[in-house]
Amino acid sequence: MIFFITRYELKKYYRDGQSRMLVSITAFLLLASMVLSVRDYTLAQDQYVENLKQARLNWESQTEKDPHDAAHDGTYVIKPLYPIALLDKGIHAFSGQVVHLGAHERKQSSLNQAKDHSGLFRFGELTPNFVLLYLFPILIIFLGYKTFTEEKESQTIRLILAQGGSGMQLALGKCLALVVLTLVLGLLFCLALFVSYAALNLPTAEGLSEWLALAGIYFFYYIVFISLTVLVSSLSRSSGISLVTLLAVWIFITLIIPKLSTNLAGRLYPFPTLQAFKENIYKDQQSGLNGHNFWNEAAQDFQQKVLQEYGVETIEELPVDYGGLLLAEGEKYESEVYTKHFDLLKAQYHKQRKVFRWNSLLSPFLSVRFVSMALARTDYNFQWHFEEKAEQYRVELNTALNMNIAENAKGVEAYKAGTDLWAEMPEFHYQWEGTDQIMKDHLAEYGILSLWAVTGFLSMLFFSRKIKVV
Repeated sequence: MIFFITRYELKKYYRDGQSRMLVSITAFLLLASMVLSVRDYTLAQDQYVENLKQARLNWESQTEKDPHDAAHDGTYVIKPLYPIALLDKGIHAFSGQVVHLGAHERKQSSLNQAKDHSGLFRFGELTPNFVLLYLFPILIIFLGYKTFTEEKESQTIRLILAQGGSGMQLALGKCLALVVLTLVLGLLFCLALFVSYAALNLPTAEGLSEWLALAGIYFFYYIVFISLTVLVSSLSRSSGISLVTLLAVWIFITLIIPKLSTNLAGRLYPFPTLQAFKENIYKDQQSGLNGHNFWNEAAQDFQQKVLQEYGVETIEELPVDYGGLLLAEGEKYESEVYTKHFDLLKAQYHKQRKVFRWNSLLSPFLSVRFVSMALARTDYNFQWHFEEKAEQYRVELNTALNMNIAENAKGVEAYKAGTDLWAEMPEFHYQWEGTDQIMKDHLAEYGILSLWAVTGFLSMLFFSRKIKVV
């Protein structure tokens, strides 16, 4: 009986011109979003490679100069794009793409794409993720809102029940038909995705587990909407009431709760102002080691430590240049100060993320959004991870330059390093965070989304048993 109902529903969708039009429009938008995403990804990758080469060329083509002056001029690292960013851009357009690495100061990413567009840019782009998150649920609603009410209004439900069918079987059959339609569109999307990856010669990221994780999160998301659609339709007295109710549910899940969650998280755990953030860093720096201050208490303690380490009485007796050692040690201390205050920002972000996680009990959209961005490496966690790795590289680079002064500037007036030193400095290579770690960090989101799917499906079965024939 269940498969008979499913087959009947699929035939009905195929024969219904409105359903064919809705499916065709969604498929067209999905393919169009892929084309646009491929274009944007290709452009971003070309710019990334070009800027990376230019940054390295500028660094290696410096003239002879004091290595610490070279550290002050610094270099640049550019944020890479993960292959799955083709599907979900996340915060990529609104976060900085370039980090300047100079002496004594840790800087945040700058040059974000959104600054080059008008305010309308913030209303969103046509991306695969937008279609999957917003439009697919709308399609499910418009296909299924009258799946039960139409039977009630035409009185055909009496015939089905009289032939031995039950409300539960009817609900399962109609639910399965919507699942089949969703899977067909999903397969079309996978085909377009495969063609896009092949055309761009992109690696398939870390393997099958990553793609299964993405497919799983979206499948559960659609099961939630399919179950809710069939449930509301079975409880509604008319198609109009069913449609209005389901649209209200869609607005609540995809628009209202995410917006309220953002406001609530910002109010409960606000970030400090930029001025307060810089003032706190400055206060900590003043009480510690500074590579240009030979006379404060921290510098005097470091001097005694160096003299004891080398077994001499005065700085002049050192076999190395003391100024270079002080600069290298000062760089490490200042980096520790910046790390401390950036970690405070990161801790505040994780508190805000907990607010979103709890609010995902009211909206499965939040769980899908966070997991999708995390797997695409376009979320805030990736931004923190990238900037932390850039900071580690900055400290290593500046330490190497300052130690070159320590080793070569002893007894040399106005020491300058040659171009060979710039070429010897290693390039920055970012290592992506592993998928296993990302999955561990988002187990709660998978758990909450599974709870939504199971609860919605069981509720649909429970209430369909008590369906009233009008």
